[in-house]
Amino acid sequence: MRVTTGLRLFVALCVILCSSLPFTMGSLSAQAQSMKLYVSKNGSDSNGGTLNKPFATLEKARDAIRVMKSKGPLPAGGITVVIRGGEYRFTQTLQFDEQDSGTTDSPITYQAYDGEQVIFSGGDLLDASRFQPVSNPDTLSRIPEQARGKVLQLDLKALGITDYGKLGNNLAVAPELFVNGNAMTLARWPDNGFATINQVVEKADDSAGKGYTFTYNENGLHSWKTIDDTWMLGYWGNDWATNDLQIKSLDLSQKRIESYKGTSYAMKDGQRFYFYNILEELDAPGEWYLERSTGLLYLYPPAPVQGMKLQLSLFDQNLITMNNTSNVVFSDLSMEVSRGNAIDMTGGENNLIRRCEISKMGGYAVKINGGQHNGVFGSSIYSMGNGGISLNGGDAVTLTPAGNYADNNDIYNYARIKLTYTSAVEINGVGNRATHNKMHNAPHLAIQFRGNDHVIEYNEIYDVVKETADASAIYSGRSFVWRGNIINYNYIHDIVASNLRVSTAAIYLDDYMSGVEMRGNVFNNIGKQAFKLANGRENIVENNLVIDSGTSIAFMARNYKPGEKNYNSLMSKFDQVPYQSEIWSKRYPTLPNILNDEPLLPKRNVVRNNIFVNSGPITGDQQNMELGTFENNLSFNTKDELGLLNSAKDNFQIKDQSEILSSLPEFKPIPFAEMGIKASGLPPVQSGLSARSIEYQQNVNESSVHLSLNGNTLTSIRDEAGPLTQGTDYVIQGTAVVFTKAYLSKLPTGYHSMVFSFSEGNDAFLSLHGIPSAS
Repeated sequence: MRVTTGLRLFVALCVILCSSLPFTMGSLSAQAQSMKLYVSKNGSDSNGGTLNKPFATLEKARDAIRVMKSKGPLPAGGITVVIRGGEYRFTQTLQFDEQDSGTTDSPITYQAYDGEQVIFSGGDLLDASRFQPVSNPDTLSRIPEQARGKVLQLDLKALGITDYGKLGNNLAVAPELFVNGNAMTLARWPDNGFATINQVVEKADDSAGKGYTFTYNENGLHSWKTIDDTWMLGYWGNDWATNDLQIKSLDLSQKRIESYKGTSYAMKDGQRFYFYNILEELDAPGEWYLERSTGLLYLYPPAPVQGMKLQLSLFDQNLITMNNTSNVVFSDLSMEVSRGNAIDMTGGENNLIRRCEISKMGGYAVKINGGQHNGVFGSSIYSMGNGGISLNGGDAVTLTPAGNYADNNDIYNYARIKLTYTSAVEINGVGNRATHNKMHNAPHLAIQFRGNDHVIEYNEIYDVVKETADASAIYSGRSFVWRGNIINYNYIHDIVASNLRVSTAAIYLDDYMSGVEMRGNVFNNIGKQAFKLANGRENIVENNLVIDSGTSIAFMARNYKPGEKNYNSLMSKFDQVPYQSEIWSKRYPTLPNILNDEPLLPKRNVVRNNIFVNSGPITGDQQNMELGTFENNLSFNTKDELGLLNSAKDNFQIKDQSEILSSLPEFKPIPFAEMGIKASGLPPVQSGLSARSIEYQQNVNESSVHLSLNGNTLTSIRDEAGPLTQGTDYVIQGTAVVFTKAYLSKLPTGYHSMVFSFSEGNDAFLSLHGIPSAS
């Protein structure tokens, strides 16, 4: 019976191949065309997978290809699984392994039907009509008075939804709620910004099961009925790392808190944190709360829910897993609303994620673990709980590059849940690359790299490192052996300086990081430091252009001493690689003898042929100057002296006839026009706002929020009463929407919901919070 069934399927596939050729040949030979299988929401897995009789599931299409491969080689040109439009709800991972591979000449492609949107989703669409006003008196008494009558509830258990996850785990995230593509905020205090630690009363001891006890400064926290499943997120010890802490006890009168466990860095007085997942703090539009004991979901909607798309992420595994699969392409697909990663790839080669829109995931968009020549190209990645793309691979013993890549992607609004050390692109191993990407809107890093011989070129990075310190757009640190890395021809701009105690930078080589080449980069409006180099050696900073920035290059001292934790961490890298082998010696000639060459001294750094415009000079540790080469670095007062093509429109290409080039003939033209995304056909980019809530005093002043249009246009702003009138209710000033004093004076105190609509993409929500004017 099995043989007969397999034979029937093989015959059916042959018929599909033969019947598809006349319609796909065009001017090409039949041998160059791919066979087509079809999948549709309206299909059936008992069908043959034709256009008129498609399969219903991707698993069936995958299995059909397995059967065909068992009977003989793939057809010339490969196989394309064409997926008809619709939302495909994932309740289990779509798994591929070695038997699902194509070949170089016959790849296997999974792609959307031309002109139709295909969505792979890990979440449920919630019926807006099932959201009802809160009526239980006990519950209403817990909701802040100003929000009563506005908060809605939904019984998830009645819908059969019982997996609510667990808060506090940034890698296995709990369900999230999305409204019209926007992540709602777990009810928190304060609504914006942070509270601060007043005093650490008792230190944590994790080995004894003891957390911290501390007091906080601010007033305004409501009285809570229970502390069950209440949490805090904070920069507890330093301003570059966060932890989530569950609350064990709270004394509101004393402002005294006890946590269940400790933190990665020792807690310090004055550090920042906020409380979250508290029903009593559900007081602002766009906030929600899930009571896990009852399965009741509470939402203060950012706008009337009727007509809104409400989604709850539920699936907690990878949407797609690939193990030792090769020559497979995923093209023109959307993947969204899931608690795990979209795609997790291990091993294999020549796999490609192309022109996909990946959003609203709890984990990463794509994780590539090993293999060779696997990549993500031309995709839009946004609203990620963790990072964007993780690239790993290569052989550290032989220094064989993996060649895995992220190229021409737009990655933004990531690190929503795990705020630190989750980058737009993370690069590890040997010989991987990030090129021509745009990365923006994140609290911490854009690119973090570890390992050897990576290439970071032609990227555009801006509006990152927004709430952290001692961090940068591009970062690596604490290794003498991670050599051969290249950071060339990147455009990094608009990194705003914070008020935190340790400065931020555009490129930061931390803790003795060495052997990095940095050429042809352009920096504009970097609030603190363009380059920040901390005691490394043999780094090259050459032919860069720094404009309107705080400090051009800052050299920082590090004074590690044997026996200290950081020193041991630094030196442990030597035990991880054969740095004295013949291969390594040939690739990095000065490395084998480094331990006999005063390794903690910053020797042989090169800083030359750089141009600094209206930016601070080279500063910092004098030892770097004495032990390195510093020459032909020119400073100018204004951009007008450079002869730029059009600096007013952020075109910083230096004209060929510029006098600068004659006064510094060693300065080589920088290919500014080649930086950033150069591919076409990317999915539309979403627009956004600089804040989810802004506070204003009644009858006192105007209030504004900045737009990130990303190529779109603002089409309307609506409040509870209807559309606002431009020029009367608000005005546009550059990238800012300014609400007029006349409009704000008409609003009563409290929260008011605003809906921003754009020419492309999702709406964005803003809460205007009116407070009484000071008497």
